[in-house]
Amino acid sequence: MSKFLAALLLLILFSPVAISCDERLAKSFLANLHWQTEDYPPYNYLDNSGDLVGIFSDTLALIYERLDIDIKVNDIPVVPWARLLKNTERYPDHAGFSMVTTTERAKKYKLVSLPFITKISIMALSSKFKNVTTIEKTSLNNLDIAVVRGDIGQSLLNSHGILATQVKTISAFSMLKMLLYERVDAIAYSEDVASFQFEKFDHQDHKIIPIYSLDDTSFTNFVFHKDTPTCVISLFEKTIMTLNEQGKLTPVWQKYLNNDYVVE
Repeated sequence: MSKFLAALLLLILFSPVAISCDERLAKSFLANLHWQTEDYPPYNYLDNSGDLVGIFSDTLALIYERLDIDIKVNDIPVVPWARLLKNTERYPDHAGFSMVTTTERAKKYKLVSLPFITKISIMALSSKFKNVTTIEKTSLNNLDIAVVRGDIGQSLLNSHGILATQVKTISAFSMLKMLLYERVDAIAYSEDVASFQFEKFDHQDHKIIPIYSLDDTSFTNFVFHKDTPTCVISLFEKTIMTLNEQGKLTPVWQKYLNNDYVVE
């Protein structure tokens, strides 16, 4: 989308004259968005064939199909998380996926969630914490916990006031590798994503278990610039709701994860 067109659409959609939502303009805005994503399986990732797949990738295709808007999901760039955040915060014609809800993020961006609960926990190798289902918060302070720099796990460790030594990594793969080879005691991350990624290591004699819940009430979102018109957000949310009511989101979730999901 050219800067002129983006500015024009924003002007029209924000105009006081536009009392009701102009769906045609909202669709035009969505059609010209610059989408971006990160490597965050099973929500969004490149498969062995180089195709962009995952819960959010597949759902975005369904949303655009429902709205009769052309989109080539495989053309969406997979970028580092920091770049996705920077672009979405800076440019009104950029959007991305997927982002776990926090109070700070909700203030900085416009978030549209899928109706699936995301559990963020501190996890460890079951062999290291035998017969342990939970651990006291004070005991966590003595651990070395790996996090992905700038990710929700690191954010929640800080907001919970957990004083454990944080070992910062650049990816879930490197974080889980450190855990597997016992270079750290635990990790702070999404349970679904960690379990999905850990299976790739094919270490059947090891498994990871949650030992402390950081958040079990959050949702994962499509993320838009804070100035994205309300009309656009409403249309996007309404489409997700319609797809869910038609039972089209459940198969997407179950395609990548076998556990239950929770409808908001």
